[in-house]
Amino acid sequence: MRAIIYNSLWIILEKFCFAGAGIISAMYIARYLGPENFGTLSYLVSIIALILPFIQLGSDNVLFNRIAKKPHSGMNLMIASLRLKLMLFIIFSIGLITWACYFLPLEHTEILLVLLAGTFFTLRDIYKLYYDATLASKVNLVINNSVLVLFVATNLMFAWLQLSLIWFAFSLAVRSIIPYMVRKILFSREQRAKGMRHKRRLKAKYSTFYNIYLLKVGFPLAISSLAIVIYTRIDQIMLAKFMGYHAVGIYSAALAISGGWVLVPMALITSFMSTIASERDARRAGDRVRMLYMITLALCAPVIVALGFFSKDIIQLIYGDAFMDSASILLICGLTSLCSVLGTISYRIILMHSGYRFVALKMPVIALLNIGLNYHFIPLFGIKGAALSTLLSEVISLLVLNAMFKKGLVTYQLFSAYKSIPKFIIEVQNYVKSTRQASL
Repeated sequence: MRAIIYNSLWIILEKFCFAGAGIISAMYIARYLGPENFGTLSYLVSIIALILPFIQLGSDNVLFNRIAKKPHSGMNLMIASLRLKLMLFIIFSIGLITWACYFLPLEHTEILLVLLAGTFFTLRDIYKLYYDATLASKVNLVINNSVLVLFVATNLMFAWLQLSLIWFAFSLAVRSIIPYMVRKILFSREQRAKGMRHKRRLKAKYSTFYNIYLLKVGFPLAISSLAIVIYTRIDQIMLAKFMGYHAVGIYSAALAISGGWVLVPMALITSFMSTIASERDARRAGDRVRMLYMITLALCAPVIVALGFFSKDIIQLIYGDAFMDSASILLICGLTSLCSVLGTISYRIILMHSGYRFVALKMPVIALLNIGLNYHFIPLFGIKGAALSTLLSEVISLLVLNAMFKKGLVTYQLFSAYKSIPKFIIEVQNYVKSTRQASL
């Protein structure tokens, strides 16, 4: 438990810095770009997000679980996943660029190319996953926050110089490239120091075996991941279709705030899941899952209250008058983010119980439901219709469809989270006691 708390604190600190710096940056960048350009950038990011599930093949979850349980095998799987991702990235990027040449203006196509370059390095950055899975998140904290300072400073300089939108796309790309390069160098040095350097090229038969395994396990996850992207991004794409980029900018502003605080509970989930995945005792693993649900709810509740009571003040402070329409959906987006965080825990638990087929069937249902809701609600209610559509989809996914997995295993753990409170108090007391003894 001590390792979990220590690692969680590092991850939470990292994500807290990310959220804080993101809000500070948004105060200037979004005001400078305005809703139209801000919406354009968000729209292009959403388009790229549609191809990512087919490239990742759910490998992040597969690798995380494998590294947590079997580090050596996990690193071999990491190496194999890089080759597979490269091949898939080339195939889907060519298709996306071809589509952009026909359906997007030249300026937007150029921005898309820049964003694709940054996405390439994000997909290659398996080392971040390795450090999180091995409870070494302090490494990610130092690297990411160092780059974050550079990213914020660069964006502020671009706004001060009044540069065009493509420069901000370059900034996003560099934000992905630098952490990848630093982590790759650091990982290689650590492996050499331990005398455990892995071969960059696996034998052909082993590489083929790992690739087949990733395709077999990852394809259902790719379908579910695509569905997740659809029901989390389709609202922005359909808003652009029905109402234009300005509406996307207003909507994205609310999403940025409601999603910024989510980084903290997500960090906690990342740290907890590495221990839950490696736990061999099913009863203890279940107790930790309930504890994770309980802590997440406790962290999220104050934020939801603040978004409900101070939505206009928050939007005014961060974005200014041009984005005031975002205040009307801020609470809805906050509740959606809460359901999304709880859904992430449920998703990871389902995968731990080999529920790949279940998520492959469930997620397309939710995606189709969200498309239908957006199609009917956006013309009727505008951006509020898009927000309500996503919230309803998240609630149905979390409470209704998850209840069908293993006779309600996941939903029971969620609703019985309160039972973990006494054990959590004991864990914290033991941690404090051991910390005091260690300091004496």
